[in-house]
Amino acid sequence: MKLSEVIYSRRKELGLTQEQVAHKLNVTRQALSNWERGKNYPDIDILVKLTQIYNLSFDALIKGDKEVMKKISEDAQALRKQKRLKKLDISLVVVTMTIILIPFLLNLFGRQHFLNSRLMSISIFVLVMYIMIASLWHYRLGNPGPLNKRAPLLIPKSFGIGLTINPQNPIGLAIWIILLIIVIAIFIPMIF
Repeated sequence: MKLSEVIYSRRKELGLTQEQVAHKLNVTRQALSNWERGKNYPDIDILVKLTQIYNLSFDALIKGDKEVMKKISEDAQALRKQKRLKKLDISLVVVTMTIILIPFLLNLFGRQHFLNSRLMSISIFVLVMYIMIASLWHYRLGNPGPLNKRAPLLIPKSFGIGLTINPQNPIGLAIWIILLIIVIAIFIPMIF
């Protein structure tokens, strides 16, 4: 049985009106009507509330409706991707702030020679490499898929204003790799 049929028949079995169920769900009657007619589907949090109102298991509510199962799977994948992107963004901020704060704090405590030291060069190198790799990783998490010759070379930045090189374009990926090699070549003499 499809989700629309289950929520319609269960509401009728319980003797509830669309207005009563919609009020309990904090949605409009029209939204509930659309779900019952199969025009669209409720979000996962609404499905959970429906299981409570109709005293059904989640499995009994959605079993047999492939469209709902597909939507739930897509929503779960999108949520996992958002969590990974958020962790990456937080780690980028933490690494950046740590590398910025270390020289500042050392300078406050009378260690001015640190700003000209090898440790400072290593810190800047780590920061630049981490930003480059994290931004590439951020893009790949947000836009998974194989290399595509037809993908544009320049795309809007994933965070910030402006354009960036698209790593899904083979030429863009080659430019990313060349930039990483250039950064390494610039910093190696400073570090050693």
